[in-house]
Amino acid sequence: MIVTDELPPELIPAVDLLLERSRAHDGAAALDEAARFALHGESSEGALHLLLTEDGENSRASARVLGYVSVLTDGTTQGTVDPDRRRRGLGAELLAEALSRRPDAGVWAHGALEDSVRFLRAHGLEAVRELLTMSRPLGEGAPAVPVREPRDERIELSTFDPERDADAWVRVNARAFADHPEQGRLTRADLEARMAEPWFDAEDFHVARREGDLVGFVWIKRERSGSSDGDTAADTDASEGGDTQDEVYAVGTDPSAAGQGIAGALLTTALGSLQARGAREVTLYVEGDNASALALYEHLGFVISGRDLQFCTAA
Repeated sequence: MIVTDELPPELIPAVDLLLERSRAHDGAAALDEAARFALHGESSEGALHLLLTEDGENSRASARVLGYVSVLTDGTTQGTVDPDRRRRGLGAELLAEALSRRPDAGVWAHGALEDSVRFLRAHGLEAVRELLTMSRPLGEGAPAVPVREPRDERIELSTFDPERDADAWVRVNARAFADHPEQGRLTRADLEARMAEPWFDAEDFHVARREGDLVGFVWIKRERSGSSDGDTAADTDASEGGDTQDEVYAVGTDPSAAGQGIAGALLTTALGSLQARGAREVTLYVEGDNASALALYEHLGFVISGRDLQFCTAA
């Protein structure tokens, strides 16, 4: 087994190939965005990478990666084994190594696949967190997005200005997600890494300002379906039959402005913009126990379309 906090660059394509094979087989991605950033060295310093290859500890470029696990600095753990090599103890070996290094690991079962859930429970872990995927149609025949306005007349809606808003966004995001295991820890460097992604467009980053100060945001992520990394939603003309994968990437309100309808106003503005540009469907992710957010999304026409489960060692 290879265990390293600096993954040899020559092995990254082999890990990517493993992830592609797993996604095609399972219908769910094995890694979340933070782990993908860590894999490619774009953020999440201190992440640990665990690999099993056909050549043992050999890190040559031609080595086939049979299993991979990412352990982020906060203990978030996720990974996969090649579909052709499952049920041979490789997953158990990787999990045991991860837990020996981080007994407090939070292990994701993306897609809550039956085999993954059974495997983790068999190794003494129990589900402690549920992340739901919700979807809403926007295309032809879908209901129009209702318009909502903030209740505070001082609130102005606009779009993100990187020079003006970057530091303010980091502060508001931290306050809005103070109790969130991943989102609330994002730094200016994490924001800049996402702004450097091909899909980033400031016009899809909607913000609310109260007397000039940023107090809320709805960030939309648009990627071209089946695209290479260089293709963005901006390259797609929906009138020519182009498809995009549209996601409500993040929604946050500063606690000082809570209860003013800011999230609803920003979200309906963002969804209306997507619908006007020909988007067919939009998805989002929400904690399964966030009753207020679930109520808002359901009122706006979202329905649950998937879920992920996170497991920890039983107390």
